[in-house]
Order: sequence, then structure tokens, then C-alpha cells
Amino acid sequence: MLAAAAVVLALAVLAWSYGVYCYVQMVRHRQPGVSALAVVWPADRLTKQGLEFRRRALWSYAAFAVFALLLMMLGRVATP
Repeated sequence: MLAAAAVVLALAVLAWSYGVYCYVQMVRHRQPGVSALAVVWPADRLTKQGLEFRRRALWSYAAFAVFALLLMMLGRVATP
């Protein structure tokens, strides 16, 4: 059970890290003249590559949420 939890935790950290990487790349691929300090990133402020990185980041964060829920369920099952 501990090995499974360790694997799920490693996958969660990997998914979160990849999401952060994709987010940074998304900000790099914004339309000219758009501030890098913007909070909201609508499609019209990103280039085609930026939109692809945004899609990858969202999927990565969704995977992180699934792994986090799975980790919580494993923790609940493992405790007596």
C-alpha cells in the first residue's frame, strides 16, 4: 500500500510540475503587447502555441486533481 501511495504521489508531483511548465510557456507565447502580469488569459491574448500550452496545462492540472483524490482515498484505506 505504501508503494502505491508513493507512486501516486510521484505522479501527482509530476503532473503539477508539468502544469507549471506549460503555464510558463503559455505566458511566453502571448500576443504582442499583452502584459505578462495578467491574471486571466482568454484565447484572444494567446498565440496558437500559447493556446496549445494552455490546453496542456489544464489537462495536467486535471490529472493532478485525480491523483490527489486517489492519494486521499489510498490514505483513508491504509489507516485503520
